[in-house]
Amino acid sequence: MPTETTRTRVLAAGHRLTPQRDLIAQVLEADARPRTAQELWVAVREVAPGVGRATVFRTLDALVAAGVARRLTLPSRRTAYVGCSAHHHHHFVCQQCGAVAELPEGEVNPLLRQLERSRGFQVDHARLDFYGTCAACLAVAPPGP
Repeated sequence: MPTETTRTRVLAAGHRLTPQRDLIAQVLEADARPRTAQELWVAVREVAPGVGRATVFRTLDALVAAGVARRLTLPSRRTAYVGCSAHHHHHFVCQQCGAVAELPEGEVNPLLRQLERSRGFQVDHARLDFYGTCAACLAVAPPGP
């Protein structure tokens, strides 16, 4: 089952928490790797064969709106989704294995403040996703010269 925090966030965003949405959130939370809507639909149908593809798409929109999930653009240009914690953060996405790690806002703030000062621009909010290779993949196949 999704955590109580997930349920609270969905309800606070004004969305109903149906059994299907609950299941889709659970499947999304169970895997740290991004999944396309199609992959989520296939995984959900293993548990509940009657859940339609449109339900998965609508639920993903609701989860993104509630901040429970994040829509990522993978290097292949496919759109995928990953479950997100409640605090504001950014992401590292491994282009080799697909792992996603959260980058806390506090680690980005010094750079953001420096950019605001140097550019004379006040940032209200930011969304950053960093794409590269995770430590585990680098250990297996370090980059060449």
